[in-house]
Amino acid sequence: AFSDSDETKAVMEFFSTGESVKGWLQAGGALSPHLDAQLDWYGDDVERGIAQLVQEATAFRFDGSDLMPGEVGAGSFWKGMTDWVSGSADLDTALQEIDASWPSNN
Repeated sequence: AFSDSDETKAVMEFFSTGESVKGWLQAGGALSPHLDAQLDWYGDDVERGIAQLVQEATAFRFDGSDLMPGEVGAGSFWKGMTDWVSGSADLDTALQEIDASWPSNN
């Protein structure tokens, strides 16, 4: 926020609630980090089930891609691994493309 006005504080407070993401959840394709987001706000059973697992979790873990530079972890690593799992790329090719995408390798 660029201001500490009461209005800015009210908006920030709202964004800290599940209610702030209700429309996204109803539209589909999103999961809320808010424990007060109601499961019936989710648009389908699959997302509702995933959200329930997240809300009931007792631990939260990151995978290796979270520690990678963004263009790798959310880019080439994601693409390479999904290509490999789906069978559209062999493992050696996927790994070579991931290695080549690291910022220090360009």
